[in-house]
Amino acid sequence: MDNDKIKNENLDENLEEEIIEDSDDEEVIEAEIVEDEDEEISEEVIEEDFNEFKDKYQRLLADFTNYKQREEASKADFKKYACSNLVEKLLPVLDNFDRAIASASEDDPLIKGVVMTRDEMLKILENEGLEVIPSDGEVFDYNVHQAVLSEESDTVESDHIIETFQKGYKLNDRVIRPAMVKVAK
Repeated sequence: MDNDKIKNENLDENLEEEIIEDSDDEEVIEAEIVEDEDEEISEEVIEEDFNEFKDKYQRLLADFTNYKQREEASKADFKKYACSNLVEKLLPVLDNFDRAIASASEDDPLIKGVVMTRDEMLKILENEGLEVIPSDGEVFDYNVHQAVLSEESDTVESDHIIETFQKGYKLNDRVIRPAMVKVAK
């Protein structure tokens, strides 16, 4: 154990000599920390920056809220009118049902089946937002009616519809097919 103690003392002496030799080569630099008074930020500047960032945040929040509302409205419109293409393709089928019903007698059991089928199909389409545009006897409205003919009439007032050639339809308040009509002069 005495040997170990002697070895440790010799190592400590060698290290001290090396540290002393290294420190002689180095130059000591003294520095003083100086505080720069110009860099102090006043409370007014901090408050102005805060208010500026607060305004930017509020505008950004309002823009984002408006964006979300526009997207939700867009999605709702998409859902509302997604079936419009299918409904438009089914309108000629409804027209064919109406023609078949108009040309046959109501006592025929086959016609009763056609009427039931037409009514069921119309009910389903109405649940999707389809509605018939009223036309016979109504005032002509160029937004929902398409005038095919016009003629003088003693029984119908001027600018009123005399006859409907093809029914018009709206889907969720949007005209998907105007009614083709004859208008009184």
